[in-house]
Amino acid sequence: MVDCTGEGVLFVAATADVGLEQLGDAIRPPCPYLDEFLYNVPGSDDILGCPLPLIQVTRLTCGGFVVALRLNHTMSDAFGVVQFLNTITEMARGRKVPSIPPVWQREILNARNPPRITCPHQEYQDVVTLQTPNSKASNMVMDPNNVVQCSFFFSSNQIRNLRELLPKHLRNCTRFELLTACLWKCRTIALELDPKETVRISCLTSIRGNKNVNNLSLPSGYYGNAFAYPAAVSNVRVLCDSPLGYAVKLVKKAKDQVNDEYIKSVADLMVIKGRPLYTVPGNYIVSDNTRTGFNKIDFGWGLPVFGGPAMALSLISFYIPYEEKGEKGVVVPICLPTASAMERFKQELKKMTDEEKPYKMHHFKDFKIVSSL
Repeated sequence: MVDCTGEGVLFVAATADVGLEQLGDAIRPPCPYLDEFLYNVPGSDDILGCPLPLIQVTRLTCGGFVVALRLNHTMSDAFGVVQFLNTITEMARGRKVPSIPPVWQREILNARNPPRITCPHQEYQDVVTLQTPNSKASNMVMDPNNVVQCSFFFSSNQIRNLRELLPKHLRNCTRFELLTACLWKCRTIALELDPKETVRISCLTSIRGNKNVNNLSLPSGYYGNAFAYPAAVSNVRVLCDSPLGYAVKLVKKAKDQVNDEYIKSVADLMVIKGRPLYTVPGNYIVSDNTRTGFNKIDFGWGLPVFGGPAMALSLISFYIPYEEKGEKGVVVPICLPTASAMERFKQELKKMTDEEKPYKMHHFKDFKIVSSL
């Protein structure tokens, strides 16, 4: 529920003594100036009893500006945020009412009566890990306050090189499926987990425009959350030692689970199990923001140089449209527990995307396992 008190939103106006050119690549995630571009107003970052958005506009010396926003995610998904921002752009141009009126109608996604879980939901499954908290290889759960973050740009050439690693019957997979499989495999290798552990990849899948979801059509203007986290599960050793196609098939199968019944089952699970958090141990969540429209928001000064999430979270990465040296592609921020894990990730990713050297599968006989089996 939202208490409409008429107090408005938290808004910060700021100026910076730098221009856009001086920021350079720092504008892409992970943005090192996020704390400057989005002041954390004390007491504003809780879920309950707080203003819904926090917005800061920072003027740069070049005449450009940075719009940074933090929104309570219980209220909307990425599409809802973009709808809100587009309404602001219309008002900036003098429009009195939004072209797409906001729609609440949360009852569309209510649980059934009586609620019943009819589908498997690996994304919410309780997990017992084999590793102890004191194990050097205990990376099944990362400390969100102590991670190393880096972003990786995937050009069309690198995507093409990844496709070449697949058998012909899988090469028609989507870019999302291909990237997700690649990142999942590289990340698992980099974490040096016990090979007997189980890991999963949760593919954040929207039901907006989803061809598999037919009877839950959302009205135009609906800005609430409308997605699920279908998960693929694999043994660590099998994922690391198998060809890339193995991971692609698992990702495709997970995404294809999302249909009307699956969404209803998720809603019912939320009621029956008391709104559980997604599985954390051994999980990796990816969210495709390449089509949400952050990079199309125009306040009247032209399209943004960058539009999208400012950083990754400990187990969540975002796919963001980006242009590097005139080439369009996708940038993906990722978090890992240590600098050495990030270096292993970079090396594994380079092997996969290097067009001059054929990719060789990883084998555990050449892999140092620092936890006892």
